[in-house]
Amino acid sequence: MADPEKAGNILDRLTQKMGIAARLEQEKAVVLWEEAVGKSVARRAKATSVRGGILFVRVENSTWLQELALLKEGIIEKLNGLIGSEIVKDIVFKIGTAGKEKMNGR
Repeated sequence: MADPEKAGNILDRLTQKMGIAARLEQEKAVVLWEEAVGKSVARRAKATSVRGGILFVRVENSTWLQELALLKEGIIEKLNGLIGSEIVKDIVFKIGTAGKEKMNGR
């Protein structure tokens, strides 16, 4: 009897076949945002999407936008390290809220 195949291997093959593997790989940046920047920053800046290697992040105000812009290269390096590949090429910060949630948690 053959050894059962691992679920991860099956999922990898399936996502490749469906053509969504690259998109899922990019979305890891959104999921790992908080781990990369820490909870304090993540309360004030939320990663919303990734398109073409560009991570889009909504920030609470111009002060946070400027601070994160200065830290951008380090954040990109940390995210790519967590992902395990060079997925994020740039980050675009915009002032505003993400969806219906307020950035300040209220």
